[in-house]
Amino acid sequence: MFKSYRSRLFAIIFGVSVFVYLLSFVHIIKGIGNNIFTSILILLISVFIAMRESKYMSYPLEKLNECVKRITNGEYDYNIDIDVTEEFAELSKNFNKMSSKLKSNYEELKKESQELIKKNNELQDLYMELEASYEQMEAVTNELEASESRYRTLVDNMSDILWFTDKEYNVEFINNRSLKFLDYLPDEMIGKKIFEYIDDDKKLMEDLMTGKINMSEIKFKKRDGSTILTETRVKLVKNSEDELLGIQGLSRDITDYCNAKKEILERNRQILAIGNVTQLLTKNLEPHDILYSIAEKISTILSSPLCTIRTVNESGKLELMVAAGELKDMPLLKELSLTSDENVKLLVSKEITILDANKFPADYVLLKRLKQLNVKNIISVPLISKDKAVGTLNILTTSRLANDISLLRSVADSVSIAIENANLYDNLRNWYLRAIDALAYAVEAKDRYTKGHSLRVSKYAAIIGESMGLPKDEIEKLKIAGILHDIGKIGISDKILTKPGKLTKEEYDKIKQHPSISRKILEPIGLSKDIIDGIEKHHERYDGKGYPFGLDDDNIPLIAAILCVADSFDAMTSDRSYRKGMPFDEAVNELLKYKGTQFNPRVVDSVISIYMRDRKKIERIKREIEIAN
Repeated sequence: MFKSYRSRLFAIIFGVSVFVYLLSFVHIIKGIGNNIFTSILILLISVFIAMRESKYMSYPLEKLNECVKRITNGEYDYNIDIDVTEEFAELSKNFNKMSSKLKSNYEELKKESQELIKKNNELQDLYMELEASYEQMEAVTNELEASESRYRTLVDNMSDILWFTDKEYNVEFINNRSLKFLDYLPDEMIGKKIFEYIDDDKKLMEDLMTGKINMSEIKFKKRDGSTILTETRVKLVKNSEDELLGIQGLSRDITDYCNAKKEILERNRQILAIGNVTQLLTKNLEPHDILYSIAEKISTILSSPLCTIRTVNESGKLELMVAAGELKDMPLLKELSLTSDENVKLLVSKEITILDANKFPADYVLLKRLKQLNVKNIISVPLISKDKAVGTLNILTTSRLANDISLLRSVADSVSIAIENANLYDNLRNWYLRAIDALAYAVEAKDRYTKGHSLRVSKYAAIIGESMGLPKDEIEKLKIAGILHDIGKIGISDKILTKPGKLTKEEYDKIKQHPSISRKILEPIGLSKDIIDGIEKHHERYDGKGYPFGLDDDNIPLIAAILCVADSFDAMTSDRSYRKGMPFDEAVNELLKYKGTQFNPRVVDSVISIYMRDRKKIERIKREIEIAN
């Protein structure tokens, strides 16, 4: 009837109030006399109503209380169903929802609690591990501290400079070697640019510090401004992203090593130089060429722009023998007076002397050039032979060359030997040439028409050889062979040699024997085989029709081919008992006419070239010898 708890409560209170009012009203109207009975009746009715309604009204509360207790005890799936009023029906529904949610939350909390317990256990295990790790870490830390101490001791006592910079080249660390080698404390260098302590090529340092090269010789500056040479190796320090963190360097002092190396190389250079100079003395060269080669080597070895060798000549002056170096073609005095104090002191003391370049006897042009080349000194070395000063070796330099004094002493000995050999060679050569000239004159004395012929052939042959680019020793052989080419005619009868008319076949056969006679005369005196072969075969023809062997083409020695042309040219241009000599132009045409038949084409071309370039050179030879005779 009353679905609403509030309506029911209102109806009860209102009904009781109406009932009491009605009873009171009846009582007043009818005058009920028995008030006690009425009071008891009202009381009983009130008790009944109170009991009935209290039970009815307390039921949902008891039910709700019981449900709360069960849920409190953990029965989250317990539900209530109170439908006495709409309010309690709604309350039951909401309470059941709450119970369901509590159950769900409980399950979640239970699950989370289990996970928390599990994680707590894991945390306990981790804590135990951390505690153990901490103990290990403490032990490792102690060990690292000990290792760091040992490492620092090792780093500070290593023989090399160990340094580290950041990527901006600021020094972050350097070991104590900096004090020993650079006179700087590590603390003085830390925080400064490493470049402040390096004295070297900037480009080289950039390549080294950017990783283009990892090792180089670097000069470090000491506190006093001097430098030490180091072999420096660097390593770029990068992180996992390949970003540059800094640069680590290890520098080893190699100053003493390099000095020792330079000294060894210098000694080797001196030994090689002495060996090269000494070797020149054993070569088959003219003494003048030997002296020039020695001066050239000294100039090269000591980087001298001018090296001269002078000898004391018969007039007591220092005569210039050879000059070598960059300034060898500059105007130099041919002779120096011995009255100069420096020269007298040098030759008397026999000691190497270093002179001021301003005192060098030279003209203005040379002195100006010396200033341009910054030549400051002249090292003058006396040349001693048999305890006698025979000359001087002069080297112009830009420094004092103190390290080369011992080298120059040794070289001076070789130069002295070369000069002594040159003098002996010149004496022997002069005697030898005089003997050869005597032999030539002995042949020419038999026929006045051939006087001077051998000397002219010698000079013609020499200029032909020079024009063909032959070396000096070959030209010397040509000169000797030219003088002696007719020596075999000593063995031919004067009647045949001076016969004015045409020779008979028998007489011509006798004449053709003179090359072979020449060999027999010259072989015993030890002349060069080339000279003897040239003399013996100078009548061979290019076409093979010559004598005594009938050789042709390239089978004829070049000396013989040159002598053949020189001999024929002089014979054609000289007067004979039976004819007048022809002009040079006609003789040259005759050479051209028989080029490739009688004469070697190369030799003829050389004569033509000389004649076209300098005709007077050939004419002068003939004229000078005619005047001398």
